[in-house]
Amino acid sequence: MNKTLKIFLIIVALGLVTGLATVYYLFNMPHRDVEKEKPAFVMTASDLYTEYSGDETKSNIKFGDQVIQVTGNIAELSIEAYQVSITLNDEMEGVNCALDSLSIQQNKELINHLSLGDSITLKGKCDGFDMIMGVVLTRCYIIK
Repeated sequence: MNKTLKIFLIIVALGLVTGLATVYYLFNMPHRDVEKEKPAFVMTASDLYTEYSGDETKSNIKFGDQVIQVTGNIAELSIEAYQVSITLNDEMEGVNCALDSLSIQQNKELINHLSLGDSITLKGKCDGFDMIMGVVLTRCYIIK
């Protein structure tokens, strides 16, 4: 084999090993534990919505991908077999929280007794602002 072919094959092999190592790392890295993570911000749902409605870009920089603990009154409640969605304060101008499946399993009894108007505190990861849903929190947990 000539020298350039050997160099080419070595570079391809190194690239393949690097790519496989990167894929292995990404698929096996530890997941973020929102339940145990200390919230970066503790606030009311109306304060969070007011900040986002004032300046969405600035709020995304401040709250985006952060764990936030919000307190508010239940304005909308959707309970299905494996999905629970709670909207706080206002259906059109509120904070929408999708409960984590582990939280649903741990709090089945509490979830079944929730009703509109109840005050509740939730902690979840902020995914930003949606014109229809308001501020969106995912992987939420109920704070007792």
